[in-house]
Amino acid sequence: MTSAASDRPRTGRPTLTEARRAATRRTVALAAARLFVESGYTATTVEDIAAAAGMGLRTFYRYFAGKEDVLAPLLAIGSQAWADELSAWPAEIPLREALADSYRTATTRTAAAEGIAEADLRPLVRAATQLPALRATWLRIQQDTETQLVPIIAARTGRAPGDLDVVLTAAMANTAVRLGTEIWAASDAPGSPADVVERCLAGIAANTLL
Repeated sequence: MTSAASDRPRTGRPTLTEARRAATRRTVALAAARLFVESGYTATTVEDIAAAAGMGLRTFYRYFAGKEDVLAPLLAIGSQAWADELSAWPAEIPLREALADSYRTATTRTAAAEGIAEADLRPLVRAATQLPALRATWLRIQQDTETQLVPIIAARTGRAPGDLDVVLTAAMANTAVRLGTEIWAASDAPGSPADVVERCLAGIAANTLL
């Protein structure tokens, strides 16, 4: 079994064993995601996921604590991609624009690289954000993302990572992404999650109740 911390970002270059383990977890997560989209989360069993991934139950439980944990690697991919993209975004671009554009680029590239169609992404995110069994994993990934944003925003603004404005900005930016994604997943309106996230970021910049 794996701990919740196994999907959290690590410093330094991963070892070959870690890279292989991460690749296996991602493969299983993708197999589970397709089953969840096709059959629904409740109807999909751990046995179904293991079979789709070409492994036995004992092997499955070497990588995941249970069905509720299986989407964590897939959800973490998008978060890590966003952090990596934002880190590389040109420093002269205003922060709000950089946050929105880097998120759009990262999510588009990740979905394409993982072979996830937007039509399949909505029910997948809907399950992750609305089902109690999966929501804890979703919120944990969001917390990890916020932690990654702090040093990136500090570097872009020339402030210390412990600066209150930096921490608040990271929290608000991450909340905009979380809420935007959840709003998008809960509806059937056209457009991508990045469209809603961009509106949320603009709303934070223009309006507060403080």
